[in-house]
Amino acid sequence: MQDLVLTIDCGTQGMRALIFDPEGALLAKTEKVFDGYYSNKPGYTEAPPEMFWEVLKCVVGELKSAHADLFSRIGGMTLAAQRDIITVTDSRGRALRDFISWMDRRTLDKPLPIPDPYRTAFNLAGKKGFVESFNKGTHAHWIKVHEPKLWQQAGYCVLLSTYLISRLIGRVVDAKSNIAGHFPYDFKKKVWCGPWAIKRQIIQIEREKLCELVDSCEVMGFVTAEAAAQTGLPQGLPFVGSGTDKGCETLGVGCVTPEVASVSLGTQATVEVTSEKYYELVPFYPPFPAVDPKAYNPEITVYHGMWMVGWFIRTFAEKEQADCLARGEDIYSFLDEKLAEIPPGSAGLLLQPYWGQESFKPEAAGSIIGFSDVHTKYHIYRSVIEGLGFALREGLETIEKKSGVSVKAVGLSGGGAQSDVVAGIMADIFGRPVYRVQTSETTGLGGAMAVYTGLGRYKSLTEAGAAMVRKSAEFLPDASRAALYDALYNKVYRKAYRRYRPLYRALKGLIKSNR
Repeated sequence: MQDLVLTIDCGTQGMRALIFDPEGALLAKTEKVFDGYYSNKPGYTEAPPEMFWEVLKCVVGELKSAHADLFSRIGGMTLAAQRDIITVTDSRGRALRDFISWMDRRTLDKPLPIPDPYRTAFNLAGKKGFVESFNKGTHAHWIKVHEPKLWQQAGYCVLLSTYLISRLIGRVVDAKSNIAGHFPYDFKKKVWCGPWAIKRQIIQIEREKLCELVDSCEVMGFVTAEAAAQTGLPQGLPFVGSGTDKGCETLGVGCVTPEVASVSLGTQATVEVTSEKYYELVPFYPPFPAVDPKAYNPEITVYHGMWMVGWFIRTFAEKEQADCLARGEDIYSFLDEKLAEIPPGSAGLLLQPYWGQESFKPEAAGSIIGFSDVHTKYHIYRSVIEGLGFALREGLETIEKKSGVSVKAVGLSGGGAQSDVVAGIMADIFGRPVYRVQTSETTGLGGAMAVYTGLGRYKSLTEAGAAMVRKSAEFLPDASRAALYDALYNKVYRKAYRRYRPLYRALKGLIKSNR
């Protein structure tokens, strides 16, 4: 009986192999952290393709070895990968260079030339800076300029999902819902842009270097003999298209309508909804394609979301981490205790969590205001969590304003969501109920829903969600804490970026000129 499905969850930090049943129960799991990212220059982040393939082989092999009985019941699989990490390949999909990560901050010194009359139109519309920034930040353009022979030799420019799928099924193909990055993609129609489309003038990747696309929730192919021999997967196992790690995560928390938001407290923190209506939160910034072929995921990202917790530990709590390790205690449980000791509002500290390059706030930098002699490093820690919550609330309200739909509840996922203290703070800041579902492996669960739908077990993702997603914990806002956060958000946080913006620009200009 082949009634189970396998999801490969390939995130930024590592990879998991997960077996689910038709009721959404996680039956088995193996995982491995990546050890191969490197940086040759400040701001660069790359990774060898074989790192990802070898880790995939490892987690699948360990899963098969540890759970042979369950493994033999797998009837289909999918893969959900991190977004906007690219390389170029030959005509068979074999990588010609290492992947450039979404975390990589390299840019061109000047944009690729944009032909008239498009350039004139962008200038007249006041979008010159946005267009040029996007053009210079497209990593495919960097390869094109700095590695021109390699670009000419390349058969395809691909995402990580495309690369791994091609290794598994022998076709250079991807699901439409996986295209989330710097590509000339028509997100509304979910097709590659035509030769005269505006986006193709900004992102100049030749059409012949773009892979074949198919709808998600469909069988894309079957595991080849070569892939079976290397991974231990059954030859001929159906591979069903799903979506990105974030797209599957959104589905896995039960976010299938615009009345429910998905908040991911991961390395990248995001807030998004699922909507069959197409709308852009800002011009030229489209919603991502949802796993549901008919839907979209309008999203706001805080690029260095829960990454800031790691930053805090490295900067302020290395001794505490070592002490926790010696005691056999988890550093995050220790920090939860400290978090609960600090009052809401962090005794007057307020943080803007722009430690990374924000799409909607390109000038922004991280900031903390309100210091006094009462503050400790644990006040800073709480301000990190609260600042992230304020940024996500701002994104949530932007989505509500654009969609005209009020969000009634928020599904939490990601590593940070597993803390009851953090979840409670988010409920108070959002001013609405937040919840977790029965598994922390929400990306895997969303992928499993797509597989069961693609194999015909369920007629739709909505039906799959009703059968497979269950709330396991709910956190309601406390009226007094919510009122305090509401005042801090409206009277201070929302006003801060606009007032800091000229200072951010001046600061960056001064530092750049004195390097």
